[in-house]
Amino acid sequence: MRSALLGFLALAGIGFAAPVQAQVQAQNPVLDGVRQRGEVRCGVFGLLPGFSAPDAQGVMRGLDADFCRAVAAAVLGDAAKVRFVTAPSLAASLEAVERAEVDILSSNLTATALRDAGRNLVPVGVLFYDGQGVMVRADADIAAFRQLDGKRICVAAPAVDGSLAILHSAATRMGVSLTPVPVAQGGPALIRAFRAGECDGVSADAAALATLKATDLPDPASAVVLPERLSREPLTPFVPGHDNRWRQVVAWTLHALVAAEELEVTSGSLEAAIRSDDTETRFLLGVDPGLGQALGLPDTWAMEAVRQVGNYGEIFDRNLGEGSPIGLDRGLSDLWLRGGLMYPFPFR
Repeated sequence: MRSALLGFLALAGIGFAAPVQAQVQAQNPVLDGVRQRGEVRCGVFGLLPGFSAPDAQGVMRGLDADFCRAVAAAVLGDAAKVRFVTAPSLAASLEAVERAEVDILSSNLTATALRDAGRNLVPVGVLFYDGQGVMVRADADIAAFRQLDGKRICVAAPAVDGSLAILHSAATRMGVSLTPVPVAQGGPALIRAFRAGECDGVSADAAALATLKATDLPDPASAVVLPERLSREPLTPFVPGHDNRWRQVVAWTLHALVAAEELEVTSGSLEAAIRSDDTETRFLLGVDPGLGQALGLPDTWAMEAVRQVGNYGEIFDRNLGEGSPIGLDRGLSDLWLRGGLMYPFPFR
């Protein structure tokens, strides 16, 4: 009986070994596909300067675009190995990442319950903290949301991003009677409607409003963004939900960019940083090995992301902050050490 049982267990081991091995090999289809193609397919909005929009030479620029470049540097060793993909609608963008037609969707999208639960995509962490706001004409003598009573507010149509529902909820909560003017495409189309006099104000994510104000208005000083925030909008990249290793790679790349800023490691200070005695700095940069192997990457993956693209602060300043035409304050997207919410997971 004992030998028969051992024989059964041995056969069971043989019978299950191949499927288990095949399952392990099939767990990383996105990461394997990126390596085989030699490029990261990055879904972006493509029409919002500061986040993703082509420059005068047609090169995609912005916070979202540079995040994808950082992932390419980490995984492929070359930040230039990114193919940017745009979609005709939000629904099409989400479906593209669910079908793994893009490897990352970094497109000014808020992580919400219905964009996570029951879908074949997952958010990987907050790239930018935002909230819906309202922009009005500077000469309208409006300083607060409650003064919008009776005003017409341009807002993205319901099928676009949910801004209309948020605006309605805020107006109800504050007892303000306003008239929403739905605009089909959102983004720059909102500013065109505003400039054409179709509304007295525009409601969208506050950072998007600040960006459009700086880039799409002939005189940026002619408009102001009101101080209130009507919602919480944690903007996150999304990845396909069936490859946990790829999720880990993308999520930890985001943490690495933020951690590098916290540790004062910049693209220009790497030579000094790799000589540091700080254990977290050494582990982050791969001087002390271990994390790269665990992720299936070279130990220098994070160092390459910072060297080629910069830490989070460098990326923010270049695209949205002091080093950009937008001049956006860091606000909630500042480091937790300075009163913001950006907080990397520990590298240990």
